[in-house]
Amino acid sequence: MRFPLKIGLIFAASWIAFKMLALAINWSTNDIRFFVFVNMLFITTAASFSIYKEKRANPDNPLLQDIKNGLLSSLPYALIVSVFLYFYYEKIYPEFNENKLREIELRLEEKKTIGELRSSNPDMENKTDVEIKKAVMENSRTIHSAKFTMILSTLALMIYGTLNSIAISLIFRKVIFRQ
Repeated sequence: MRFPLKIGLIFAASWIAFKMLALAINWSTNDIRFFVFVNMLFITTAASFSIYKEKRANPDNPLLQDIKNGLLSSLPYALIVSVFLYFYYEKIYPEFNENKLREIELRLEEKKTIGELRSSNPDMENKTDVEIKKAVMENSRTIHSAKFTMILSTLALMIYGTLNSIAISLIFRKVIFRQ
């Protein structure tokens, strides 16, 4: 198994262990922003480390090979983490999505929220409060589903990993290895 692939697998396993540890100690389980940033840090570090090690071993590698080495660690990372997120929100901690839906439902009980929705969205101007609540809840159920989370995280992590691989390869080439 190639070194960048090992790095991607190690960092994915580390992020999964970190997320499960946070759940076990009930630390920040309802705030996903922190975990998103840690996820971004892990995928960036995996790509950086694999590009750096491969560049050290083969300093004459072309730019495209450096980018491929970064992708070889970041794309498996993205797939593994995204599949884990599906199981996490579907089987391990489904209460997260249920709590988010309850929060939205409670906000929709306020007349002020319904009025804001009605005024901000021209399609809802002629709808009743019940129709607005039903439409918002259907949309929220879609957005707060494990499948949607998996699809969105796969797309986001793959794009982020690709852009990271390109940027890190260029930075290493121009700054660290001075080519």
